[in-house]
Amino acid sequence: MPDDPYAAMADLYDLAYGDYVEDIDFYENLARATDGPVLELGVGTGRVAIPLAQAGYDVVGVDQSASMLARARENLAGARLRRGSLELVRADMTAFDLGRRFGFAFIAANTFQHLLTTLDQRACLGCLARQLAPDGLLAISVGSPTSVSWEDAGAPGPLLLDWTRRDPATGETVMKFIASTSDPARMTRHLTYVYDRLTQGGLRRTVFETELRYSTRAEVEALLQQAGLRVTHVYGDYDLSPMSETTELLIFVARPEKPS
Repeated sequence: MPDDPYAAMADLYDLAYGDYVEDIDFYENLARATDGPVLELGVGTGRVAIPLAQAGYDVVGVDQSASMLARARENLAGARLRRGSLELVRADMTAFDLGRRFGFAFIAANTFQHLLTTLDQRACLGCLARQLAPDGLLAISVGSPTSVSWEDAGAPGPLLLDWTRRDPATGETVMKFIASTSDPARMTRHLTYVYDRLTQGGLRRTVFETELRYSTRAEVEALLQQAGLRVTHVYGDYDLSPMSETTELLIFVARPEKPS
């Protein structure tokens, strides 16, 4: 694997996901209920962290991708913060020590699912637990296993058009295609994203591949418990809907266990 697998698509990330804002109010409400700075793992281009900083919170964003952090710094430069702050740190989410405690920490979207082994998941949650304030909050959002069709296991899926958009930075037309392959034995889903950019010179193609691991509610709760964290709520959506058999999201909110 390259040192920075996101380098190929860092300049496309905001076009693909920058308009996804459904979770921002959810994280801001949790930040409002705590004291102290906010930590985001997998900060990416700052999609969530920058709005939180604009709302007045002091945020630290961690990411392993230098190219995504570079894009986040560009976005931050244009954000004109008046009260809050955002510090961007390059680090591995399974092995980091920021030397401080946080009142609220979160892993947004499906970032936690990029950890493909239980060992890495435990390491990540252990780092978070050690750097969470005793009365702090942790929130993790992951895709539910019920959101994936596992019947076509191992069979490469077709490459399907997801959207066509105009890149405001260049004026070019960009088409996004997705293909996926599921592996129920490992509870993983391999995703291939193809971005075709129509330029004056023709077509420029960017291919990005990634893999996500899916976990049940019981598995995530057990991992959090092993890290010394107690689950207080599990939601099926950012509007605080309860999870159900058809839930596509699993959103966990946890606190450090109180010493007995």
